[in-house]
Amino acid sequence: MLVEIQCDRFAEEYRTIRLNAGLNTVLGSTGGGNALGKSTFLWIIDYAFGGEGYCTAGSDVKRFVKDHTIFFTFLFDETHHYFYRNTAYPKQVCRSDKDGHLIEKLTLEEYRKILSSFYHPGVPVEEISAHFFRIYGRDNTYEKTPLLTKPRESDDKAVEFLLKLFGKQSILNALHAAEEDLGIKASQWQAAKKQPKTFEKIEENEQTIQALKRRLEQLMAQDGNAGMEYLGFNADSYEQLAAMRKNMQQLCRRRDRLKVRIGNLRTGNRDFINEPVREDFTQLSEFFPGVNLKAFEEIEGFHIRIREILKEEADEEIAELEPMLQRCEAEIKRLRTKIEDAGISTDLTQRVLSQCVSVSKRIDELEAENRQLQHEKDLQEARILAERRMEQLIADRDAAIAEAVSAINVRMKAFNGTVTGKTENPPVLSISDAKEIRFETVGNTSEGTACKSMVLYDLAILALTDVPAIIHDGNILHSISREHFEKLLTLYEAAGKQIFIAADRAENDILKKSAILQLTEEHRLYGFSWGRSKE
Repeated sequence: MLVEIQCDRFAEEYRTIRLNAGLNTVLGSTGGGNALGKSTFLWIIDYAFGGEGYCTAGSDVKRFVKDHTIFFTFLFDETHHYFYRNTAYPKQVCRSDKDGHLIEKLTLEEYRKILSSFYHPGVPVEEISAHFFRIYGRDNTYEKTPLLTKPRESDDKAVEFLLKLFGKQSILNALHAAEEDLGIKASQWQAAKKQPKTFEKIEENEQTIQALKRRLEQLMAQDGNAGMEYLGFNADSYEQLAAMRKNMQQLCRRRDRLKVRIGNLRTGNRDFINEPVREDFTQLSEFFPGVNLKAFEEIEGFHIRIREILKEEADEEIAELEPMLQRCEAEIKRLRTKIEDAGISTDLTQRVLSQCVSVSKRIDELEAENRQLQHEKDLQEARILAERRMEQLIADRDAAIAEAVSAINVRMKAFNGTVTGKTENPPVLSISDAKEIRFETVGNTSEGTACKSMVLYDLAILALTDVPAIIHDGNILHSISREHFEKLLTLYEAAGKQIFIAADRAENDILKKSAILQLTEEHRLYGFSWGRSKE
């Protein structure tokens, strides 16, 4: 628990403030003086628990008190833990020894985790403070929506927080996982449920496939030779035919290459034909008088000789290739004749082969369709399992919500009986299937009753869960009638956990006994008021 707060910026008599294990009251003057520092000190309590509202940029504390350090001491398992925070570094917390000497610097997030590990509240301490540290200026003080951290927070979020408080985090985690698996929120589940698809087609296709396979076996037969005979030839004939066809294909490719080569050589020979060029040279002398025509004629004679040699070589190669082409043509003709004379019924073969191909193709199509249908069936079965899991988790969650709501209502009714002498209706919490929250006191909508109901709700949560502390500022408590407030004090005192409140009714014995700080016009928290006019 939080046992001590120190700050040298406080007025001298308040620089060390020791806290109680139960109720802690920040008292104001009996007349209800303002700007004494009551709410500010409650913000410091929040600051000790890792809050950030105490010295936000632009706040009066930041403006008038300037940067300063506040030391906090916690006690857990008979061991003191010392920390301090400087307002100049809002995201940093320092761990220290009992004399305030630095041991290590922590991030604000690390510090919050340490406090959570000390208190074990089931939820992070910052979520506890956001819901139950109700200080003037914070959005969670609206008395008609005590479950929300701010008036416009979604009810779903508040319901989830409530379940976490009651130790149902595992249900929420499993439900969120199921939502991810199905790609849909639990709140949209009933409207989005699909009728399962039937897969009789798989069995129908399987029967057709088996029938087609039997037909294919009849066509091809299980014995290789018998199958070939059914097609019009025996196995030996088929092998011979395959060899001849392969040989003929090779010969055809060779014949085509020879034809191309011979054709290219003949085309080249036409380019080697010599043409008279004397007249061309004569015309050249007309443009260039005195030119040496003999030299040009000698060069051209050399070129003519080269072309003659190339033409001779081409003619020789053609002479070699043409017999080879003739032999290829003759062999191709011989093989074609031999294949035709093999006695194979081509029409029968083609007809039966066509049937085999058609049947095989249909089998492949049906098997592919069945694979796809089986995949869809497997997905649907997995989805059905996920849907059943989702339905069970939704039922478990709703049961957990109902159990928590019932426990809260029972405890609020008991507390309300203590406060009102059972003469007034208790507050009632209800949460619909759509997770809509309703909090009301039937027959009484006054502000005082609404504030009392919010206090009773917090006390019920404090009693039923591991929430370690709550804060109620004077703006909540001052709206409650004196009679009801004094009875609430007995509940505060009996809670057994740290409760921090601000009040001005100093004449009450419980308030006097629980007072940790008493502020007046002459004794303010910081020793001065920044709200007073200098005039």
